[in-house]
Amino acid sequence: MNSFFPFTLSELEFKQFKELVLRVAGIYLADSKRELLISRFSRRLRQLKHHSFSEYYNFLLSPQNSAEIEYFINTITTNKTGFFREAHHFSFLESSFVQEIKERKEPIRIWSSACSTGEEPYTTAMVLHKHLVEPYNIPVSVLATDIDTRVLSLAKRAVYDEQSVADIPDDYLHRYFLRSKEKDLGLYKVHSDLRDIVSFEHFNFIDDSYRFNPGFDVILCRNVIIYFNGPTKARVIQRLKNMLKIGGYLIVGHSESLFDISDGLEFIENTIYRRIL
Repeated sequence: MNSFFPFTLSELEFKQFKELVLRVAGIYLADSKRELLISRFSRRLRQLKHHSFSEYYNFLLSPQNSAEIEYFINTITTNKTGFFREAHHFSFLESSFVQEIKERKEPIRIWSSACSTGEEPYTTAMVLHKHLVEPYNIPVSVLATDIDTRVLSLAKRAVYDEQSVADIPDDYLHRYFLRSKEKDLGLYKVHSDLRDIVSFEHFNFIDDSYRFNPGFDVILCRNVIIYFNGPTKARVIQRLKNMLKIGGYLIVGHSESLFDISDGLEFIENTIYRRIL
């Protein structure tokens, strides 16, 4: 037994947790994630003075422990992100999308549906502020959502360290970030011009209804559906499609495919689709 993670997780217990994660978050845990679950939650079991994963599972199911379900989901989710990650998506926005939108001169609505710690929605806001708001005075709003309440708090704070901002082009960094006066801290705060554009909400892809008003011009759902099984993936993509206006764009991650689940969507270029129905 690994001395760092003294708890064991039986096949039955792992199956119960797999079903719980699927039910409450839509996330499919592959069998290979068993050790990950042990490593991430052994410390929590000790904190709560549980003697087994079965005890913790029963604890999670108790109605009075809804806050623990939130902690559980925050811990099980993956939050890899970065400014200008998968840069071709932002190249598309600043070129093809801007050329299309600037002629319409209508307010633009964007949804960053799995925003993590905020790098994706702030990057989107930067690009569109520079190429739509400033030159054409076209209003832009960015809705940023995530299932993880912990990362949402960090995103709202809008403060990043030097390593986080390393991939931001200098012109964007100097225009849209304020460096801490205490330079030794190496911290940067997102400018109010962007913070005024981006709003944050808690959101779960498997909610019974998507409470936001439909008619988005662009929805970013990048590196999310890889964690869903087939039926959940198909259901989520169709629901996101219905949240787009006709002609709006759905952008997914570089490792994701909408093969056989893209009804009503037209392939535009790698990982970018347009709603046509």
